[in-house]
Amino acid sequence: IEWLHLNVFSSGALSALGENDSIWDEIKNFKSAELDQKLQNGYGLPILSYRIADLDDLISDEDEDGFTSLSARQRRISALIQQQLQQQSQTLWLVAEHLRKSSLFYEGQMVQEYRMHPAWIDPHADVHDEPTLDRRAEQVARLNQLQIHLILAEDVLHTWDESDTQAQIEQFLSSLGYIPQKFHVEFHYWGKETAYKNWLDLLQQIEQSPETISLILAVDSEIDQDTVDEKTWVSEQYIPSEFIGSCCLAAPSVLINELLPQKTIKIALNEAQLSHTLEQLKYQKLEQYQQEQPFVMQLDDITDLKVVKRLEQNFAQTPIEQHHYVFMKQSMGQTDNIAKVFGFMLALQAPDELVTLVYCCEQPHTQSFIAKISDDRE
Repeated sequence: IEWLHLNVFSSGALSALGENDSIWDEIKNFKSAELDQKLQNGYGLPILSYRIADLDDLISDEDEDGFTSLSARQRRISALIQQQLQQQSQTLWLVAEHLRKSSLFYEGQMVQEYRMHPAWIDPHADVHDEPTLDRRAEQVARLNQLQIHLILAEDVLHTWDESDTQAQIEQFLSSLGYIPQKFHVEFHYWGKETAYKNWLDLLQQIEQSPETISLILAVDSEIDQDTVDEKTWVSEQYIPSEFIGSCCLAAPSVLINELLPQKTIKIALNEAQLSHTLEQLKYQKLEQYQQEQPFVMQLDDITDLKVVKRLEQNFAQTPIEQHHYVFMKQSMGQTDNIAKVFGFMLALQAPDELVTLVYCCEQPHTQSFIAKISDDRE
């Protein structure tokens, strides 16, 4: 059995069901798709969709400003990325501050880069004092870089304009005081069959990076007539959606000044028996088992009989009952390339008093737990 441990400093989510914890509530209430007057099927009739209505205003503003070279789908996804970057801005600013202090203390060659950055220029500083900047450097825990992982659907691989997205992210981070050497953007294009395994591999990679912190953005939108035309050719009952999830996380050894982790992720790999994992984590007798409030984020299609059977096998000999499950798939429509990754991020939005379990039948020997870090941290 192999364990993964990660600390979560902040997280966010947005979909047609709402934002952050409100999505969790709407999934429990089985909120359905709505008729979309802007999307049509092959017969010219409106279809059902999970559209984020507020996004339409942002897209129209971009069009008025002349940013029309991108496809409609990329414009919507780019708007979602911008929204979530704004949501993470406070966390990213504190990381930028820590990166600066770490660079000044451990890497003397970075002094000049920070001295020239507009975000760190002190208009009241005496020019004669500037050479002493490196000697005034504050000792902090070493942090080398912010890694940004952008997870996109595999079907945009050959059409996505990476340079535009790179420029969008660079501009935002520069406004917070980042210098180019201190962040790196990596693009991932994942498909339905492999996305969840790729997600676990990425988390393992982050855990093994002791002097970096990572911001992950998982985003997709099929609210686009061209995409709808392609999909409805295969299935007339196709329901598109759009969503974005983000989380800022790092290995437990990573410390950030003035930024405490909010939740912890513990993942047991190669463990077939959930009851064994509960015992190791001392989760056998949680109060939440006696309540009706759901806490198991289930990522698969409950209408599949194989899924039902696998769930029965996994949760046998545990105090977890069927009414503890939250099924997120029906709230994503058929936009499902990276839906399971988004579902994992939704689990971060569960109420703090719950220990949340994420389970996917694709990885039956993987048990993932998310818990709030207690307030008595040292």
